Amino acid sequence: MTSRASRRHASRWHRAAQSGFSMVEVAIALVVAGLMSWAAFSGYETVTAQQEIERARAEADQLRSILRAFALRHGRLPCPDSDAVADGYENPPTGDCAAGNQVGWFPYVSLGLPMPTDKFLARYSVYRGATVATDFAVTAERTSDGPGDATYRDVTDLIAALNAVPAVPAGAVDATRTYLTGDAGVAGAIDCAANPVMTAAYWIIVPLQDKSGDGNRFDAPHTPSSVCAASPSAPLRFGSDDVVVAESPGQLAGWLRTSLP
Repeated sequence: MTSRASRRHASRWHRAAQSGFSMVEVAIALVVAGLMSWAAFSGYETVTAQQEIERARAEADQLRSILRAFALRHGRLPCPDSDAVADGYENPPTGDCAAGNQVGWFPYVSLGLPMPTDKFLARYSVYRGATVATDFAVTAERTSDGPGDATYRDVTDLIAALNAVPAVPAGAVDATRTYLTGDAGVAGAIDCAANPVMTAAYWIIVPLQDKSGDGNRFDAPHTPSSVCAASPSAPLRFGSDDVVVAESPGQLAGWLRTSLP
């Protein structure tokens, strides 16, 4: 009896032990599955965010290419769409850019592009000097050609305007006209007020999410009325995922010269 009782007790203990191990194994499996799901979801979010950034970069590069082609054809840079709500047209639509209009939305329709979704709606600023000689948004004769000449009021006149704006040291930049601040690296702090770094012929900003949490998709240092943009070399940061493309007057002049027919 004692032996049979012992065997029954051992059998019950063995079954209980088996049941207990199964529960532990199930618990481990659930934990592992949860970790795998979390990792997969986090990876999905990371991949999706990276895809959005790459889309914004591709969009910014396309806008730069279209803007350069416009400059080659018209001998000027486009006027911003300065409407509060973007309609895609230069203001005014005739392209006779009003004095003082140097920042607004990118004029998609005037440059032959469809309007994008609000998520990728870009801001744009163009350098407008104090005189026609250095105003990149107007067509003017700057190389002494006459009406009827093949190069009258063409891209060579824009190149002359670009070359008439000299490079200046950081800190001596005219902060009332289109310019870039630093990159949080060798170019110094990303601070429009304290660190104006370089005059820009133009800049284009393609925003993504409201990383700064202020209700505006454009993140610091970018504001709707500012002619300042972060350097294109600035890394995307925790508080900002705006994608910037820009060129100095000298850079754009060089590209235009090499692209002349």
